Amino acid sequence: MEKEPTISKQESQEVNLEAVLSSIMTAEEYSHTEHPTPYIFELKVGDSELYYFGTPHRRDPQDPLFAEIETAFNKANPDIVFVEGINVTGDKTKFNERVKTASREETIDHMGESGFTLKLAVKKGIDWHCPEPTDEDLYNDLLAQGFSNDQVFAWDVFHILPQYNRQMNKQGFKPYVEHFIERFKQITNWEGFDYLYERAIQLGEQLLGRPVDVENEPDAIDFIDPIPWEEKKEKQTILNRISEASSRSRDRKIVSDMVDALKTHKRIFVVYGASHAAMQEPALCKLYFMKKQKHIKKYANISPERPAKLL
Repeated sequence: MEKEPTISKQESQEVNLEAVLSSIMTAEEYSHTEHPTPYIFELKVGDSELYYFGTPHRRDPQDPLFAEIETAFNKANPDIVFVEGINVTGDKTKFNERVKTASREETIDHMGESGFTLKLAVKKGIDWHCPEPTDEDLYNDLLAQGFSNDQVFAWDVFHILPQYNRQMNKQGFKPYVEHFIERFKQITNWEGFDYLYERAIQLGEQLLGRPVDVENEPDAIDFIDPIPWEEKKEKQTILNRISEASSRSRDRKIVSDMVDALKTHKRIFVVYGASHAAMQEPALCKLYFMKKQKHIKKYANISPERPAKLL
C-alpha cells in the first residue's frame, strides 16, 4: 500500500503562513466595507496578545487621537511595538536617543502617530519594529508586476504629497521631497535615468491628465489612494494601481513579521493606518484561530471570523 506523503514541521508552518497571508482583505473587498476610525481590535490566546490601533494619519499635537493612543499603549503593556513608515538606515540606538530627547510636538509634527508611539516605547525601553519591505524590494516587486520605471518614479514622489500636506509648518514641497528623490536614486540607480524633481512632477501630471498645484492640492490623497472606490473608479489612474500593489506587498510583509514576532514576544502593540488594520484583521484572526486550537477549551470566545473588539 502506497504511503501518503508526509509534511515536515517547517513545511507545515509555511503552509499555515500562506493560509494566513491569503486571508488579507483585497482592495476590492475593502472598497465595500465600512468601519469606524480609529479601528481597534485585540486578540488573545494563552499568553499571546496582539493589540491593534488602526489610526487616521494626523500631525496636530493637540489632536485627542494621541491621548487615545497613549491610553491604549499603557493598557496593552507591550513588549514590542510595531509602527508604520519609520525606516532607520543608520544606528538605531542613536535614532532612539534623538527621539527620546525630541519634544512631543516635534515628534508628532515630523513622524505623526507612528513617531509618537515610538517615543512612548523608547521612553520605557521597549523594543520597536517597522515591518515594511525594504524600498529596494518594494521597487523591484512593482517593476516585476509590469509597472515602468517612469511610473514608479512618479508614484514615489506623488505618494509623499499627502504626507507633506499634513505638515503643520510647510516649507515647500520641492525641498521637502528632494531627499526622498535622492534616496530613490541611490536605491534604484537606473542607468541613464533622469531623477529630476521637475520631471517627476511632469510625469505625474501626464499620468493624471491635468496640472497639479503641489502646495494647495485638495485631491492629493485621491491621486495615490489604493482602494478602487465605486464612485471614484473612473478617475483613478496607474498611480492608484501602483499604490494598490504596494499596499498588498506591505500588508503581506507586516503580517509575516507579526507571525515571527509572536514566536519571541508575548504582547505586540501595533499602530498602523486604519485601512491596514481592517484589511489585515481577517488574516490575524485566522492566525489566532490556529493558535486557539491548542487552547480551545479555555479560549472558546475567539472566533476565526471576528476578534474580541474594543471600540
